[in-house]
Order: sequence, then structure tokens, then C-alpha cells
Amino acid sequence: MMQEQIYDIVVIGSGPSGRELSLHSTKNGFSVALIESELVGGDCAYWACVPSKALLRPPEALAEARQVDGARQAAVGNLGVESVLKRRDFYVDNWDDHNLTKMMEEGGVRIIRGHARLDGRKRLIVTSTDGVSTTLVARQAVVLSTGSSSTIPQVPGLVQAKPWSSRNATSAKKVPRRLAIMGDGAVACEMADIWSSLGAKVTILSRHEKILERFEPFVGDQLAAAFTKHGITIRTKVNVVQVKRSNPTGPVEIELDNGTMIEADELLVAVGRTPKTGDIGLETVSLKPQQWLNVDDSCLVQGLGDNDWLYAIGDINHRALLTHMGKYQGRVSAKAILARARGTVIDDHSGVEPVGCYRRPLYDTPSRFYRSASGFCGFD
Repeated sequence: MMQEQIYDIVVIGSGPSGRELSLHSTKNGFSVALIESELVGGDCAYWACVPSKALLRPPEALAEARQVDGARQAAVGNLGVESVLKRRDFYVDNWDDHNLTKMMEEGGVRIIRGHARLDGRKRLIVTSTDGVSTTLVARQAVVLSTGSSSTIPQVPGLVQAKPWSSRNATSAKKVPRRLAIMGDGAVACEMADIWSSLGAKVTILSRHEKILERFEPFVGDQLAAAFTKHGITIRTKVNVVQVKRSNPTGPVEIELDNGTMIEADELLVAVGRTPKTGDIGLETVSLKPQQWLNVDDSCLVQGLGDNDWLYAIGDINHRALLTHMGKYQGRVSAKAILARARGTVIDDHSGVEPVGCYRRPLYDTPSRFYRSASGFCGFD
């Protein structure tokens, strides 16, 4: 007989959004189960914001020192690449989630390891790595916080060539001599900056007229000028039509739609994100898998009929694929679940917000792309 456990809230995914919601909810007296199939902490802690900023800081510090007379004379030689990579490994706890797991458990959150799938209203089945299945029942809410993954476009030979994703780019153990990058957004540009600074010959392949095409024109122009000055090649208005890697450890051959060929030691694909909603049981509640989830301003999933229990926060609702906004959504939805449990929720559109209610607009603070002192934070 399958085991059954009951919690007030069950959360799938322990990235910044899921962690934020879980800790806010336990502080308000809810019992919370947080299910994770990989590392507790999610992409941000191990494969995105933290390692990318750790990699950016040493070359940034060196460049700043070389701009200051007095420091410039001492800032000679090249970066210690091995030390830069070791520093990155330190900041991601060598991909060990013991510290974050301990922090969550001390906050009253029950961590459950395994793969979770919805099994109808307020029910989930969690399968552990050893094959044991457990049924979880949520009294108040189920929260989906499964995040997103790198999109791999349907280019002939691309999958077989085993390209880098953003995860590979932030966790690589050595610097490729030549790195080609498909894409021109925040991730592509950040990785170009990092690996060029560490010694790779970087080529950006953009299908647009300029990099960072979705932002104000001056942003792409200024960054392109800086990249060119530092030896990064930018090819605009090109598309990759075929990729080939004959030897698993050999170079990648990249054919462009203008007939030219590029050879690189690694190819990073950074052309967008895909929601991790393909195998979480959405079909059991009449939702389509492998789709972004539409939510209201409290992150309550739409298209589910009379829904008062299923929320989606972070990347998978496609509102703003940025860590700080995902954490904000975690707090908003935690307040919404609490308000609904207390019976103080309102479902009209009067704009009136009673005490304790959640109906503050989801984006009452600016949602915008930004660069912090040490780099981009978020995915393109």
C-alpha cells in the first residue's frame, strides 16, 4: 500500500521562488513539504546567478585595478584561471546542497527527495531515486516552482554535437580554446564576457541586427563596442543551419545560413528557456504539459476552472524569468495562500484590498532587466 502524507502546502522545486514561499509559509504556521529531484537551491545557487557572478568578479576586479594609477603598476600578469574556477566551486559549495538543505529544515520545511507529479486535485505522487512512491496531500495549496531549462532548437546535428547549455557554461572545469555562442541575450553576453576574460576566443552568433536586441538600442551598441575591444567576435543576422562534431572530444563545425563555416571547441546554446512542465502531471488536472502556465496576480494558475489551490511561481509562469522577481512571486503567493486559508481572499476586481488580503498587483515594483555590480542576474 502506498504511503500517504498530509501537509498544508506542497511545493515542487526548491529554487529561489520555492524556497521563499516555503519559509514565509512556515513562519505563518503552515506545514510545508518541499520536493526536489536535484540539488536543494535550484539553478540560481549552483548553475546560474551564483557561479556566474563568482566567475565574473576576478576579471572585473583586475580590470578595475588596471584603471587606477598606482594599482595599475601592480596589476600585471594574467588571471589565475585555476584559482578563478576553484573560487567558483567554493561559492557553489562544490555542488553539495548540505548547507541549503540544513537552512530550509531549520526553517521548519520538510525536504523530500524525488520526482513529483500531480495526481488530481491537491494530490501528488513522489517517486524517490530508489523507486519508492509516496502520496502527498495538500490541505491548502500545491505550488509549482519547477523552473526552466535551456532551449535547444531543432537544428540538424545540434543535439548529437552535445552543445553546452547555460549549466555547462557555468560549471565547466576548463577553458575552451574557442567558444561559439548561439544567442545574443543576457546569458549569451554574460558567458561571452566570462570565458573571453579567462582566455577563450569567443564568437557570438546573433540572428538579430545587434546583440541584446530586446533592450534599449544603446545597451547593445555599448556592449558590442566593449566586446569588440576585448577581442570578442560578433556575427549578426546569421542563423545556424547545421552542426557537426565527428569526434566526441573533437571540434564542432557550425554551418551558417550565409554559407560560411565556423569551427569551435565548444558551442554554447543560449537562445531562450523552456518551462519544466513536461512531466509533472498537469494532464491530471486538465492542463497541457510542456507549456508556460498562465497565472493571475497572486500566481494562481488560470485555465483550471474553479481553482483555489494550484499556484505557479518563478520561471514557469513566464512573467519575468529573473531571480529577484521569482522570490517576489514566492512572497506574493505565500500571502495569497494565507489569505485564502483565513477566508479573507476576494475574487472580484474592485481594487479594494482588505487587511490581510493578497490582491496587491504582482508587479507593484518595476520589473526590468538590470546589471548588478557583478553582472547580470537572470535568464534571457
